[in-house]
Amino acid sequence: MTRRGMKTTIGYYLLAGCTATLVATPVLAAPWVRGYVVDKYEPAFYYGAKSGTMNPGSDCPKGTNPDNNYNVTLMTSWRSDAEIEDILRSATLQVNGKFNTRREQRLSAALRYRGFRRDIDSWVNPFTAPDPGTQEITGKIAEGFDLDHNPKTGFSSPSGEMGIDNNLYRVMGCNMSYRGVPYSAYLSTRGNDKMLEGLYTIVVRISGNNDPMNDDDATVEIAYSPDHIVKNSVGVIPDYSYRIVKSAQYTRLKAKIRDGVVETEQVPELRLPEFAWFENNRGEALFYNGRMRLTIDGEGSLRGLLGGYRDWRDIYGKDTFDTSSSAGTRETYYRENQIGKYYAFKRNADGVPDPKTGKNIGISAAYRFTAIPAYVVDPVKPAAVNEPVTSRVPGVYRALFLKAEMTKAIIPDPARKAGEYEGDGDPKDVSPQDQPDSSKVVANNTTRIPSD
Repeated sequence: MTRRGMKTTIGYYLLAGCTATLVATPVLAAPWVRGYVVDKYEPAFYYGAKSGTMNPGSDCPKGTNPDNNYNVTLMTSWRSDAEIEDILRSATLQVNGKFNTRREQRLSAALRYRGFRRDIDSWVNPFTAPDPGTQEITGKIAEGFDLDHNPKTGFSSPSGEMGIDNNLYRVMGCNMSYRGVPYSAYLSTRGNDKMLEGLYTIVVRISGNNDPMNDDDATVEIAYSPDHIVKNSVGVIPDYSYRIVKSAQYTRLKAKIRDGVVETEQVPELRLPEFAWFENNRGEALFYNGRMRLTIDGEGSLRGLLGGYRDWRDIYGKDTFDTSSSAGTRETYYRENQIGKYYAFKRNADGVPDPKTGKNIGISAAYRFTAIPAYVVDPVKPAAVNEPVTSRVPGVYRALFLKAEMTKAIIPDPARKAGEYEGDGDPKDVSPQDQPDSSKVVANNTTRIPSD
């Protein structure tokens, strides 16, 4: 539930019981608190072109990643040219009295099987397919932080700071759906539209004991709120109250403020809501060794940058297995290649070594956001996260991929309940000539791929 608040001349003051009152005389050297609700949020991918999604720029000299050549992508040692031609033929082209009316479903499902054997689900077991390559960022500029405290590694920031670590940008920044000036890329506009429609809400609260613009002992909280963002035809309306959740998707950090720039400490785990555009890919985002930088502008609004190391396996799992917008959509509409992305993630993982293998499971990343003034309140009864309403299938496949990646054992497709639907790329959409031979399905996950 939200309530209309009142704005003071110097900030936003919160009193016990979630009530706000107008302070008649500004007090600069006293306990203070300011709250905000996020109105824009996206991965911080620096755009090196002047305009447009496809245009070349300093970030991507060749422009956006080209569309997949399906004649090449579908080519395996066991799939014939005739099979590929039949999968790709026009939906209006009649062969043997039949139209290819389910072309898109057949294509997505066939893309799922391109390992070295017909029965292998290559999205679950991507290491069984060769690396097709992908265009990575070759520019020298990126947003983010020097997470490893080594100015000789990484990018330089737009302001000239050296050692910026943002390899998530290196891997995904040339993808069509992420290119554009800030908050204009396709998935950014879609994600922010869904956030403003009520998919999830992020709040920020900053407090201290001195001056809101200069304080050596400040605290920053970033969290999920169960309250929908209040907006009108113009945008988000300021000064409403939002409850804060502290049980999950929540982080509290110590910070210092200099001339309105808030620098937080670097903490082992920074947790907050995930950048999402659909019910099945929202949830918690975890940044290892995370930190934030916030800038309070003259109008009281906020600009934020946060960074840390994400588990690239978690990103791949959420990106690949979804109910509505999964790998089939990525590889047809979004001009992406999940197998190429998998190898690029592994190649560019630059932090958080696995204790058992010593290989990095973390990939450096940065996200940016803007926020407007709001009252962030502690409810009398602790609030909780509204967990995503989803089928069990995406989670099952994400778990199977993680198991395959950790063990290098080829994992077969799981048993499916009657009528259970996953979305594009669903194995049930494989055409008869592409149907995996059940007699060859690996039993007990005993087949292994040599470790890389």
